[in-house]
Amino acid sequence: MTYLHTNAPYLSEYNEWLMERLKTIDSSSVEAVRAGGDVLFKLADEEGNEFYTASVYDPKYEAEQFLDGVNFDNTGFILIGMGSSAIVKSILEHKTETAWVLIIEKDTALVKKFLEEVDLSPYLEGKLQRIIILTDFVGELSEVLNTYITSMIGYYFLRTDILRTFASYRRDAAFYDLMTDTIINHLRTHMTAMGNSLDDTLKGMTNELRNLPVALNSHKLSDLRNAYKGKPIICVASGPSLDKQLPLLKRAKGKALIICAESAFRVLLKNGISPDIVCILERGENSYELSIKGADIPADTALMGLTLMDPRIPRGWNPYVIPVFKENIVHSRLMNHSLGDRGTLYNGISVAHLNYSLAQYLGGCPIVFIGQDLAYSDDGETHSKHSFYADDSDMDISEEQRKQIHNSLKEDTAFFNKTVYLDGYYGGKVKSRELWRQFLYWMEHLIHYLPAPLVINATEGGADIRGTIKMPFQEVVERYCKDKTTSIPELFAGLPPIDSAAETESHVRSMLDFFGRQLGDMSRVSEHAEEVLGAIRQLQDELAEHPDGGIDFLAIKAGRVLRNVELLLKDVLKQPFLIFFFRPLISNYHVKMNPISRVSSIDRLQAILTHQSYLLRRIVEGTRQVADVYTEGTREAIRDLGLDCQQFELDIQDTWALPDLDIGEELDDAAGNHC
Repeated sequence: MTYLHTNAPYLSEYNEWLMERLKTIDSSSVEAVRAGGDVLFKLADEEGNEFYTASVYDPKYEAEQFLDGVNFDNTGFILIGMGSSAIVKSILEHKTETAWVLIIEKDTALVKKFLEEVDLSPYLEGKLQRIIILTDFVGELSEVLNTYITSMIGYYFLRTDILRTFASYRRDAAFYDLMTDTIINHLRTHMTAMGNSLDDTLKGMTNELRNLPVALNSHKLSDLRNAYKGKPIICVASGPSLDKQLPLLKRAKGKALIICAESAFRVLLKNGISPDIVCILERGENSYELSIKGADIPADTALMGLTLMDPRIPRGWNPYVIPVFKENIVHSRLMNHSLGDRGTLYNGISVAHLNYSLAQYLGGCPIVFIGQDLAYSDDGETHSKHSFYADDSDMDISEEQRKQIHNSLKEDTAFFNKTVYLDGYYGGKVKSRELWRQFLYWMEHLIHYLPAPLVINATEGGADIRGTIKMPFQEVVERYCKDKTTSIPELFAGLPPIDSAAETESHVRSMLDFFGRQLGDMSRVSEHAEEVLGAIRQLQDELAEHPDGGIDFLAIKAGRVLRNVELLLKDVLKQPFLIFFFRPLISNYHVKMNPISRVSSIDRLQAILTHQSYLLRRIVEGTRQVADVYTEGTREAIRDLGLDCQQFELDIQDTWALPDLDIGEELDDAAGNHC
């Protein structure tokens, strides 16, 4: 009889695939060794040399040394390698109830043997399920990690300890090195993707609603899929290497589709090159002020910017405009869905990512990068000498804008401005910044996630980009840029007609109905938050009346409130629309809560309640803000479309009942017992 069936119920919620897979795994070849009350393993390293995964004399003491300095008030722990029961048990024993443990162990047979030999029930019984075990049987571990980290679970790993065991170094160093780097990159990307604040999110949403009439009166992105199938597409970024490529790019005009980033637009115009497409990613005013304002828009250049771009940009362009809904921005994806699916693009955090996603969507082959340095040049330059980063001779750049540009590029201790070194295009290492490393990671992810037949990095400098082949740009032009490509005016002339007035009205009604329901859900969550907030205030009042109350008793009562806050967070995180608006807020909450998540003193309890109160108040206030922006934004869009605001009105609908909460009753009972 083994402990596998004893452990299984405590791992069922997040390890269903694993427990099912273990039924087919033979663990008899894995040799378990008992040392006192703990289990370790006898394995062979990559050269075939046998070793023990932990001390055979005192694994418990070794585990204590291994975990010395670990902050057990954190809410996330990542264990690389499952070499000793003493380590796992110690983590489970000392962590808080809400903390998560993610275990990466390549060998599925070893995991089965561990669960057969080690009884985890004393550490798991009666507690929230908070363990995830990943092995090589999940297939693409990077994708699985991304799924977990971008879900509610990811918030618990914003401050985490990554613990790499001795066995992982000996067994498969390359695999575990890759997993460690992958985890760190996913966490960094997760942090980047969370956004800055609700106010910043509302700004993008306001722009998207303002651009709704433009989107409905334009051609659909979906009509462009594979429009340039098998044709060369050159993606132009504004790195310092771009300057040497400009004469060749001019030769390629008309024989390849040229897609440029907004920051490269003025560079090309200054050098007599009209790009075929300009991509816009940013929502802020500077995107217009620095990249577009005052520019002589070529008659044959199309604009394909995200729907959250500054509304002045599409309104000041020529007729060739297609606003792009971003697949991996929830609000944009839902807006597109509500309008009957006009087509979306999956892309990253840089406009160069949008360039690539669009090129892949259009069917380009090869897709060619130039100016994609993602690193400093040898003489320390960051961008083309013709870009607004270095040259403002033909622009009216304000002192504040110049300061912002300078601050965005300076080296300091801020996370994204930190100096890092990346693998270079020509080998060795090149100097870069953390932000550019994130751009590189995203580009490599896109090339993997959105594969194209051939992707060429012709930057001839900067960082190496995995998934591309290197080729001098001159060779690219000579080999691939031979035949005439379809111009933008020719392309648009052959597209299906823009929607009729009747179709537009139908889309608007569908959109209003859809977001009426979404905002109704948000309203219900807000009421839930107010209920929990009332219970927190009640407990805070009791703390003021009984400042010397027993911490154990108060911890029990606080635990009930904590569980109801988590219930509310689960309600939020089950609904993509709500996640979109509240993710930065929830992220901030978890970061603040991580160091104090254990109720071990009156001061800590008061701090926990303070952070919970702030979270709930902002959810209530944020719900009002979102509803106001949506109400005004849809009303303005309807007016711009020439429709009757009386007939087309946003109706915020209640769609689900407030959960039954027993907080107040439980706290009243507890207070009575206390007295």
